[in-house]
Amino acid sequence: MADWATLQTDIVGIIVSKLAIPDYLRFRAVCTSWNHVCKDVSHCPRVDPWLMLPPNPNPLGVQFFCIPERKNQSIRLPSTASFFESVWAPVGSLNGWIIYFSQTYGTMQLVNPITGKQIQLPPIGRRAFSKAKLLEMNERNFIVAVLYGDEKGYKITRKGSNNWSSVESKHILDDIIKHRGRLYTCDMYGTVEMWAEPPRAWPDEEVTHQWKFRCLLETPAGDLIRVKRVSQNKFAVWILDHETFSWVETENIGDFALFVSHYNSFCFPAKDHLNLKTNCIYFIDVHNNLCAFNLEHATKELVETLTIGPVRNDHYRHRRPQRDQILWFIPSLK
Repeated sequence: MADWATLQTDIVGIIVSKLAIPDYLRFRAVCTSWNHVCKDVSHCPRVDPWLMLPPNPNPLGVQFFCIPERKNQSIRLPSTASFFESVWAPVGSLNGWIIYFSQTYGTMQLVNPITGKQIQLPPIGRRAFSKAKLLEMNERNFIVAVLYGDEKGYKITRKGSNNWSSVESKHILDDIIKHRGRLYTCDMYGTVEMWAEPPRAWPDEEVTHQWKFRCLLETPAGDLIRVKRVSQNKFAVWILDHETFSWVETENIGDFALFVSHYNSFCFPAKDHLNLKTNCIYFIDVHNNLCAFNLEHATKELVETLTIGPVRNDHYRHRRPQRDQILWFIPSLK
């Protein structure tokens, strides 16, 4: 073990960059020498997209499915007794943090399952809502918004606030995102609106069922993307042209992959990741299978048949089909 302490840091850096975060944590925990060497290395472990499976009474912890490695990861969360009694339900995620809601207590908290950090949010009440979105999460600030499926507008809170502020809208909202310092929303009719002066709105060009799935997400390159599920196994994608302020439909998102679900969606660079497909949309189909929709060829491919256990939480079980109870998650050490 002592020889590892004298190993060149650039070599250790190469090793670290090949490790997924769970393997990196195990690597670092082997001995004091390895831990010190890891701290001196500027390289970061590999980051992969995970699928957080619905809660179940698993004694090993919460189950995540790593997409590139095609295997489950079990993570023990803080306050495990409360989580496994299904008092808390995961309802959103961003930058390695998960939003947990307790309908029993009418409270929310942010949890990083990798580091074990927790942040308590102001009480919000026991009323069921449609979606909670973590709009920003960094060392300086966090912003959380809550959308209601039967009420216009949204509620929002941020770091340092001890309550929730209410914001009105013309219609019930499907999604909300922070992009380039401004908020964008998509309502039940597919209209996307930028919350800034002068106000701008983009109606959905196609008249569709008002409850059809839609979401907004940002690419690592800084583009805003609108996604609509046009049928059970087919999606359409538009990119916002900031020069003309118009939406341009596309069948090519380059080396990225989109991961979409009711509670959260994100764009991920897929080119250099094992078993990830570029220019695809990853989603859960009606049979609870993990699938990839190829944008160029408009075809669906089975990625993995998921084993989803029973869901015990009432807030979860009675509101959404099982495929919509799944969170996409990117682990983070911050």
